[in-house]
Amino acid sequence: MSRTSASWLAAGGAEDQDVRPVLPRITVEQLLYGALFVVALLTRFWDLGPRALHFDESEHAYFSWIYAIGGGYKHDPLLHGPFLFHADALVFWLFGASNALSRAFPAAVGVLIVLLPWLLRSERLLRRWGALSASFLLLISPSILYYSRFIRHDIYCLCGTFLLFIAIVRYVEMPQARWAILGGGAIGFLLCTKEVSFIVLFLFGSFLAVALAYRVAPVLFAVAAGTLVLLGVVVKLLQASGAPPLPAIPWSNPSGADIRQFTIKLITHPLVVGALGVLLLAIVVAFWLLNRLRDHELGWIEGLLGDAPDGSTAAALRELLLERRGLGVGVVLALGIFTLLYTSLFTNMLGLASGSFGALGYWLGQQNVQRGAEPWFYYLLLLPQYEFIGVLLFPFLSLWFAARSWRALRRNEPLGQRAYMRAFLIWWATGMFLILSWAGEKMPWLTVHVALPVLLLAASYLDVALSWLDGQRRTWRPGVAREMALFGSAIVGLCGAAFLATAWASDGPFVQLMKRDTPYANSTLTWVHVMRSGLPGGWWLTVGLPWLVLALLIVGGIIRLGVRRAAVVLLLAATLGLSFLQIHTEWRLTYRQGDVAQDMLIYVQTPPDVPRLTDQLTMLSEEQTGGMGLEVWYDDLTSWPFNWYLRDFTNRRYFGNQLPSGQTITAPVVLVADDNVTDSLKDALKGYTYQEYPMRWWFPENETYRRFAYAPDLNDRGMQNFQDQRQGPYSLTDTGLSALRSIWALRDPQEQASLFRLLAFRETTYGLGTFNFRVYIRNDLLPLFNTIRYSEDVGGK
Repeated sequence: MSRTSASWLAAGGAEDQDVRPVLPRITVEQLLYGALFVVALLTRFWDLGPRALHFDESEHAYFSWIYAIGGGYKHDPLLHGPFLFHADALVFWLFGASNALSRAFPAAVGVLIVLLPWLLRSERLLRRWGALSASFLLLISPSILYYSRFIRHDIYCLCGTFLLFIAIVRYVEMPQARWAILGGGAIGFLLCTKEVSFIVLFLFGSFLAVALAYRVAPVLFAVAAGTLVLLGVVVKLLQASGAPPLPAIPWSNPSGADIRQFTIKLITHPLVVGALGVLLLAIVVAFWLLNRLRDHELGWIEGLLGDAPDGSTAAALRELLLERRGLGVGVVLALGIFTLLYTSLFTNMLGLASGSFGALGYWLGQQNVQRGAEPWFYYLLLLPQYEFIGVLLFPFLSLWFAARSWRALRRNEPLGQRAYMRAFLIWWATGMFLILSWAGEKMPWLTVHVALPVLLLAASYLDVALSWLDGQRRTWRPGVAREMALFGSAIVGLCGAAFLATAWASDGPFVQLMKRDTPYANSTLTWVHVMRSGLPGGWWLTVGLPWLVLALLIVGGIIRLGVRRAAVVLLLAATLGLSFLQIHTEWRLTYRQGDVAQDMLIYVQTPPDVPRLTDQLTMLSEEQTGGMGLEVWYDDLTSWPFNWYLRDFTNRRYFGNQLPSGQTITAPVVLVADDNVTDSLKDALKGYTYQEYPMRWWFPENETYRRFAYAPDLNDRGMQNFQDQRQGPYSLTDTGLSALRSIWALRDPQEQASLFRLLAFRETTYGLGTFNFRVYIRNDLLPLFNTIRYSEDVGGK
């Protein structure tokens, strides 16, 4: 019986009763999610178009546009998965192509990611306060926000990863077919994004395998350890015997014969044969052991998994294998998504091979190439510059979880309802960080794959604090709530005072000092922002006084409020204070300086000169041809991003790395990268006047973070040491000592001031690295072009 019917009956059941529809009650939680949704929309979509498209963005947008106008699409592992191109092509086909629309689908997925914690609101997972906290933390994550407004595959991969995580933990919590179906769809979608999906599937699969083995057959851990030892022995024996390296992957337009030859060489290589033999032996031993452990009367599934308690991986696997509808639909959905997208809607059946073996082979092959040449400590220094909340809380929360879990196991006590999810998040975050740090190709957009699990872990503990606060406040003595509020406000206020004091103390004059860009360069005069002189009490007192007062305040808070109350207030106040700092960081990073490469997270960026020049050439074309018929020539090094920016110019012409010889050049505009400027090109363009612009600029890595430590993991020896003039090779001890020297150098107040100015305001002593190009304008058009160029109505619109 419905609540409305019950109310009507309670009123006497009279036929003439005035019955009015009862409107659904909107809860405070729903209002908060509504507010988060609105803010997510604004932050992801506002001012989406003006920032110039990055090199990779221009490739993705251009090939999506080609697909949208009927030029077709074939998967190429170099450009990662096909979902991005299908999504952007759909947007372009529906609404037309533009900078803003090229980023619309990533922005929409970024909004979805903020709202997905709603699905983790159950008691065994994040719960209500934790899910709200997770949505808030994802909303203000600088890395996730920035790459939600960026045409790369990572935001799609992150969404697929999040959906798969939700499907797994919800199915383990309460096995239902819908979660199995969601998991299958998430896997299919994930594999259509980029090769990080292989790492995700490995980490998730290995966690589930460990959880399953722990519950069903702990002896399998010994089998796994023995397998790793045997694989190591095989590798060492083959190295000692002089076995050849693995065959090179034929990337450059391979024929069918090339692919067959490579496949034969690969599967017959001694290392592959030996590894497959070891794995086959491990599988045989594992099945033999499981056969001995199972109850033969009940069969394999019930015989091994029948006693598993609810809420365990083993119980979920038993249900998945017995109730096969969800499993079957999930598998069909995964294969359907994979097939549909990798075959480009069934127009390229070879995409099935390139999307499986080709994609994995490409990713593995790129690791030794080390594109970007980033060192082992890249993410160790990159993540703390942006993800303050997740990075600072993760080690403390992980250690807290490990200590409590170890104590519970020793006492044979239950681990708690949310131990499974927290262990999963710690495994995921730690494994992702280690694998990405080990991988040869490290890029800043990969930080989002570490940010997500550390933020979810932080949210799970914020739920503990907020739930305890909500449940206990009615039982406190009068005045406790006010004291806790004052304590938290004082913590946030003192942190703000420390920030302002450090900003003021570090804001001294700019002076010229002799500095080296690299250890091997000559010293040059460089303008350096130094700390203030004559600080009252010196640097340490000016900067350290707020922190000293904060420490005393925390001690006093513990004495006055007790350890638990003080710890809750400290966690919430620290999160709030760091939230302000993250908002400050992401506002500058995303909206104020999004196309200025002053951040490690931006890496390489197209300057605003490129879209401004495109606007000017558009006006010149309209003046000269009445449309987009202006002839514009461009070379190979300016082709990205100008393939995208010149897409509407019907007479654009690509000419490679040199102008055609023996031909008089009459094109109104010629774009040439500085690296392609030769004497012969200058002679061919004598009737032109040029203006030089930056086409790409990048954060000065060599002069800043690379000096932290030696990097013996890099193949290029010239990139291994930017700290001093010592020559390699560098041992593990040498590398560790080099990192300690950098940390010890921070005892110098000027080093602290410089580091603070870098992190808080992105001030560097060194300028941005640039790659420049020239815009040659035919001299008879120069007056008109200059009129357009200096018009206030052109550029940056």
